[in-house]
Amino acid sequence: MLWLWTAYVSWFAFPHSESLQLLRQLGITQFEKEVFIAACLLDVGMGIASALFASRNLWLAQICLVTGYSVAIAIGLPEFMFHPFGPITKNFAVLACLAYLRGMEKQRT
Repeated sequence: MLWLWTAYVSWFAFPHSESLQLLRQLGITQFEKEVFIAACLLDVGMGIASALFASRNLWLAQICLVTGYSVAIAIGLPEFMFHPFGPITKNFAVLACLAYLRGMEKQRT
């Protein structure tokens, strides 16, 4: 649900112009619209895959994606590391949940 909600908010609720500006601040100055669309579609894909195709490899892919997003934002937009709503620090909990899911999936096989 988290992936689908993120895609929904990114595409429908948050102004695209602000999203594109954040991408530019991260250094994505060419094809930022395409990167934005790809990120939204990737989030939708992760949400659907989580519901239909749960697996160790999917959890690992999500760990890599969340880590990549978090590192990029921490370096390129460091103000989010100290934001009172914790948009980056909350990813530690997401990563812990994904690691737990991956570990549990491993035990079942």
